[in-house]
Formats: sequence, C-alpha cells, structure tokens
Amino acid sequence: MPVDIFQTGVSGLLAAQAQLATTGHNIANVNTEGFSRQRAEQMTTMSLFSGGQFYGTGTRVTDVTRMYQEYAFRDVLANGTEKAGAEALYNHLSYLDKTMTNANAGIASSLDDLYGAINAMVDNPGNLGNRELMLANATDLVSHFNEFYSALDQEMNIKNRDIGSRAGHISSLAAGIAELNQQILNAGQNGTPNDLMDQRDRLIQALGKEVQISTVTDSKGMISVMLGGREPLVAGNQAFSLQARAGSPDPQQTELYLVNPKQPDFATRIKGGELGGEMGALFSYRDKVLGPTLSEMGKVALAIADAFNDIQRQGVDLNGNPGLDLFNDINDPAAQARRFYTTNTEVKGAVEITDTGALTGGEYQLKYQANGDYLFTDVANGKQYTVAAADVVAGAGTSVKITPPGLGFTLTLSEPPNTGDEMQVRPSRQGASDFRVNLNTGDQLAASGSLMVVPNGDNTGTAKPGVSITDGAPVVAAGDYPLRLRVGDDGAGGLAYQLVDSNDVEYPVTPDADGNIVFGDIIISLNGEPKLFDQFQIRQAAGSGNNANALAFAGLQNKKWLNNGKSTVTDSLNQSTVAIGSMTYNQKVKALAAGSAYEQSYDRMLSVSGVNLDEEAANLLRFQQSYMAAARVVSVASETMNTLLQIR
Repeated sequence: MPVDIFQTGVSGLLAAQAQLATTGHNIANVNTEGFSRQRAEQMTTMSLFSGGQFYGTGTRVTDVTRMYQEYAFRDVLANGTEKAGAEALYNHLSYLDKTMTNANAGIASSLDDLYGAINAMVDNPGNLGNRELMLANATDLVSHFNEFYSALDQEMNIKNRDIGSRAGHISSLAAGIAELNQQILNAGQNGTPNDLMDQRDRLIQALGKEVQISTVTDSKGMISVMLGGREPLVAGNQAFSLQARAGSPDPQQTELYLVNPKQPDFATRIKGGELGGEMGALFSYRDKVLGPTLSEMGKVALAIADAFNDIQRQGVDLNGNPGLDLFNDINDPAAQARRFYTTNTEVKGAVEITDTGALTGGEYQLKYQANGDYLFTDVANGKQYTVAAADVVAGAGTSVKITPPGLGFTLTLSEPPNTGDEMQVRPSRQGASDFRVNLNTGDQLAASGSLMVVPNGDNTGTAKPGVSITDGAPVVAAGDYPLRLRVGDDGAGGLAYQLVDSNDVEYPVTPDADGNIVFGDIIISLNGEPKLFDQFQIRQAAGSGNNANALAFAGLQNKKWLNNGKSTVTDSLNQSTVAIGSMTYNQKVKALAAGSAYEQSYDRMLSVSGVNLDEEAANLLRFQQSYMAAARVVSVASETMNTLLQIR
C-alpha cells in the first residue's frame, strides 16, 4: 500500500503541536483585556485511492480563527456607549446636585438673616445699627450668589477644557484604528492576524465609550468608523480628527469640528449633544443643564434686585433723600449687551428685563426667518416662541424691538439680522454674577415711604389704604399735596371715589378689578371695605424714620412674584434644587440600567470569545495525548522501515 505512514504521523504531530500552541496562547492571554479565544482549524489532507479504496493521508491546520460573533460585538459596542454616557452624565449631575444643595442652604440662611434685619428695622426704623445690619446681610446674600456663579462658571471652563482633551483622545484612537487597518491588510495576505484584530476591536470599544459610532467592514478586512452613523471618522487606513474650537456665536462655549487631513482648511461642525457616550454627556450637561442652572439662579438674583430696588425708589432714606437702588440696576446697558450673542459683528443687541416674574430661566437660540419672523427656541427643552414680523416694532434708525410672548424680556437689535446669522439670547445667565450691593451706608436705606396714608378718625369702614409709586407720569405736582381720598355715593347705591388736591381740584377715580386706584404715578390699594363718607389723607412723608417702606421690604419674604406669581424667592430656590436632585436620581437609575444591559451583552460575548481555563486545561490534555499518539505513529513508521531494511 503506497500510503506514507511516516508522513501521516508527522501531519498529526504538527497538527497537535499547532493545537497545543493555540491552547497555550489562549491560557497565556486569559487576563488580556479584549482578547478573543482562538482555535486551530483542522481538516484531512487529500486521500489516496489504492486497490479500490480511499486511504487517508493525515491532517493539516487550515487556519487559526477567532471565536468572534459580530452581532455580539456590536451589541457590546452600543451598550458600552450608552453605559459610558449615562454614567458620565450622572457623575456630572452629582457634582451639580451637591453644589446646588450647599448654595441653596447658604442663600436661604442669608435670606433669613436679611429678613430678620428688615423686621428689626421695621420695629425701629431710625436705628442706624439695624440699618447697617440689613446692609451687611444684603452683602452676605450677594456673596453667596456670586460664589455660586463663580463655582459653576469654573465648572463650565473645566468642561470646555475636557471637551478639548477628549477630542484629542478620540483623534488618537481613530489614528490607531486606521494604522491597525493597514497592518491587518498587510498581514492578511499571509493568514488571519487575530491578535491585530483584537487590538483594533479594543480601540473601537474605547472609541465607542467616548462617542456613538457605527462600523462597516470592507472586503479587505478593513473597518470604517462612522461618527454618529453619519460622519466618517476612519475610512480604511485614513483617520479624520476632531478639533475643539472657539464656539459660535459664544466663543467661550467650545465646539467640535471634524477635519479631513487631506483638506485641513475645510471642517464640519459637529453637534456635540448628539454624539452620545462620554463626549455627548459633556455637551448635554454643559448646554442643557449647567447653563440653564446658571440662568435659573440668575433669574432669582435679578428678581431680588429688581423687587428691592422698586421699593427703595418709592421711599426716602434716613437723610430725607429719595431712595437709591439697593442692588445693581438689572437693566444696566452693559448687562443688557452681555445677554446677547451673534455671529454677525455688524448687529448689536440689548436684552432688557421687563418682568422678572415672567422670566423662565431659559436660554434661547434665535433665528431670523426669511419672512421677517423671529423664532426663539429654548435650548433646554426645545420649546419655541415666534414673534411675527407684524409684531416687530421699528425703533430709532434701523433698530428693531422684538418682544417674545410671556418671557419677561425685550430684545432690541441695532438692525435686522441676516437669515444665516446664529444668535443666542441669555436673559438671566449673568444675573448671579452681576448681583451686587449698590449702597455704602445703612442711612441710605429707604425705610420710610415717600407717601403715607392717614385715615380720618371718623371713618366707619375697615379700609386701610396703602400707597406706592409707579413709573407712570405724575398728575399732581409735589406742591399740591396732601391729597384727600373721599368716598361718596354714586347715585345707584354704590360708592364713588374722588381725589382732591390741596387746591380743591377734584379728580374722579375708579378702583380696578383688584380694588386698586391707579392715579398717575401712584397706586392706592384700599385693603379693606370703605364706607360712605370715609376720608383718607395722602401726604408726603413728614419724617425719614417711619417704617412704611420697611414694611414693604418685609412683605417680600412671603410675596409670590416669581414664575408668574406662583413662587416666592425661597420657593424658586427650592424648586431649582429639587429639580437638579430629581434629575440626578433619575440619571442614576438610567446609569444602573445601562450598566446592567452592558454586563449582559458583555457576558454574552464572553460566552463565545472568552477564555475558559477549565475548557483550555481539558484541551491541553487532549492535544497532549494527540501529540503523543502521533509521535507513536511516527515511531511505528520508523520501526517498520528499519525492519524492512534489515530483511536480507
């Protein structure tokens, strides 16, 4: 029989040797991250026909393959991206939650101290010590807001730098994948480079934690990587790079650009919030959480400054002078300009706060439409507000004034923008930073009202009118005070009201739906039920030490004027803190769920590609026995040959 027994044994010996080497390689890399178990594939060599029968001629190793399932790897890749992004966002929110909790506690304590000092001033408005204490507590309140802004502004800068460093890391990973693609292409001409493919998969998984990617494998075994399923990041052996650049229209808000190395002058801007993974979490946190939180706290600071300043302006200080603003003017021209950003340097904008109670704490992208409309889009929730071209008011020269409905501010542009301009409006982000005390000494606090109401001693009704100053045009000159408010008969069984100045000039007035009488620059609130023939005298404050205005300061503690009259200052602060806390808890749940999904998919992949030491140990014994048996075949073939050669 012409079968070469020696060669048959040698083929088995070599095959067993290859199996042992492969098994040893698996065992050696049991702890190597990303290593896929390998298996030597055997098949029989060509059989030999002799004497009417086919006789086997041995075996050969055809390839060493990875135990790899593409769908399992893709599942791990997708879940890894989700897990990394969810956990990163949770970590960011955890920091913000602690910061908000601490800031809220400090601000709440300062507010309590401030109102305590105000109540002391109410009891003794002429006491300079009480006034200095109120001013000191107001300064302490401002410091807490300023420190909060500083902490979050620093956090914003850190996240911008983090975006830049992560962009560099992503570019490095992409370059590594492209280089391995080339190495695999070169090595693939002589076999399957399993270890190189494992290295490439590890880089792809690392890249998948940073951003959401999809992969496509070509016929040559090279993998192309798509960023977010759209933009190419790796194309064969060519890698694109991500670059962090100054933002537009806000240069302080870093943005990402995808750059083709063959055309470095051309770059594609990437929407960071849609990237997924840890990079997407960074953008979502910075743009949709951190910025709006600064604006939410700024809204409260603006509301406090505006409310206290309004009361100050209605009173007189300890020296008898009209009250100056206690806090900064919220509509200072420089502050208005800082609230608007645009890519068009020819267009200047100013955002005037018209109603702090209507401010939402939102930040808006502004688009000028071809039909002349202006579209405001809330960055955090996507809600849109349209100002029709017909509602845009022309101002001086080429300027236009745009007032979005119900948002508490008005935007004035030096001229109409172009349709392609990118614009952002942030009415309250700088509020906590701009917040400051405007007075120097306690005697400047306007505890006394500039006007006061004295009821006639013969009145029979329960009305206790109060009076305040508004921005209206005065009807009565200062020299025509005091005024008398008389309650008469309207002839139909109801009450009629008249104001009479010191010259006996009569002015018929009528209460509005809220029971207030608006007369020029003053508002008289009846605060009770007047009776027929009741009279009240409205006169300028005779002294600077009464507490009429101090009572108005004290009334702010429980006054609901924020969030369209639904919240006090304390309510608004608590709502913001609770909202961040709730967001943090929900994100923790999402992170845990994403982690569980990842572990399941990873375990499923390991069940195929992972190294099982028990299995490998059994294979080691099996292949050892095969090796020894094949060696015995070679030995028998040799002995047979020797026997044949000894026959004479």
